[in-house]
Amino acid sequence: MRTLHEWLDWQEKLHLSSIDLGLDRIRVVAERLKLLNLPFPVISVAGTNGKGSSVAFLHAILSAQGYKTGAYTTPHIVDYNERIAIAGKPLSDESICQAFEKIDQARGDTSLTYFEFGTLAAVLCFVEQQVDVAILEVGLGGRLDAVNLWDADLALITTIAIDHVDWLGDDRETIGREKAGIMRANRPAVCGEAIPPKSIATVANELGANLFQYTQDYSYSIHNNNWQWKGFGIEYKNLPTPALLGEYQYQNAAMVIAGLSRSCIQVDESSIRQGLQTAHVAGRLQKLQNSPEILLDVAHNAQAAQQFANFLQKNEIKGKTRAIFSILCDKDLESVVLSMRSIVDEWHLIALNDSRAIPIKQLESQLNQLGLQTVSGYNDFADVLNSVKSVSSPNDRVVIFGSFLVVSGVISVSSG
Repeated sequence: MRTLHEWLDWQEKLHLSSIDLGLDRIRVVAERLKLLNLPFPVISVAGTNGKGSSVAFLHAILSAQGYKTGAYTTPHIVDYNERIAIAGKPLSDESICQAFEKIDQARGDTSLTYFEFGTLAAVLCFVEQQVDVAILEVGLGGRLDAVNLWDADLALITTIAIDHVDWLGDDRETIGREKAGIMRANRPAVCGEAIPPKSIATVANELGANLFQYTQDYSYSIHNNNWQWKGFGIEYKNLPTPALLGEYQYQNAAMVIAGLSRSCIQVDESSIRQGLQTAHVAGRLQKLQNSPEILLDVAHNAQAAQQFANFLQKNEIKGKTRAIFSILCDKDLESVVLSMRSIVDEWHLIALNDSRAIPIKQLESQLNQLGLQTVSGYNDFADVLNSVKSVSSPNDRVVIFGSFLVVSGVISVSSG
């Protein structure tokens, strides 16, 4: 039998392109595996930023209520196994490989992408291990994403920003329409953004979905060390501060509370309170150490970078701020780095081992053209991390962002 690494390497080469949106291929294989009609409710999460955090809140709250959750997320930070978790624990290599074997046997001559293999494996394992609720994070877009093969009993849509323009479009209205494709007729959907694209409500009307929106149907307010949520005739006062850092996490948590309150899944206030305090997700405003403070965030688009910058500005330090940074070529480099221009004193660049990465010399040139001070590029994560630590005083801060691959690389060497 193939190892997990061998399976993944083979999957990357199986299909003609790594991204090939559409539901026809995965539907054929899912039908052969008898996975089209699932024995548990499905919560689908779409959006540009905040999906992973929302999945974390959902899992924590539902687990506190006693539900056995299956959570499918993407991409992973360090290990592929992170993508498929049951009751909060990543699946073993053996379980994933067994699922891949069954999928390969069932697919016949149907070609599947890397992401489609993973999505089918997750749902197959959720069925076999009899989860109570499945939480599925959309990989790209929504309408044509593999996750959308299954009807969402609850659809959650986080913020909408410009990203993945080659596949989703280059304006919020077009992108919002794609994300909104996860909604279903006569089923609840919640949009967590204060001023979302109008296309989301348009699609909800077209599909006959029951759409609930932040500010219109529910609200929240923050008061010092606690906050309150209100909507649908329900009010939760003095809620604990979310365990996930960043003021935008209130928005994600509020959306999750709204969604669960409208869904067929019963949760009580004590589970909500417990879940808010125990939610965890790697790579989102994750602190590796103090003195100097080292913060990781997977901010890789303009909206996420601005949110990261807002957090850093509200939590100022006395010393310098140094960045360990790199980014992929399909991202808006200028918008991302300019969001951090007033905060970062030095930019330490790291080469990424990915065909989509901007070459280190080109990256350095582009940052210099934007008037940013860069330090010679590095080819090794341990080298760049040790170098930045060596020149940082206890009052300094190190921020690591720009791509999931940057965060993954630093976490791998710091934990290893």
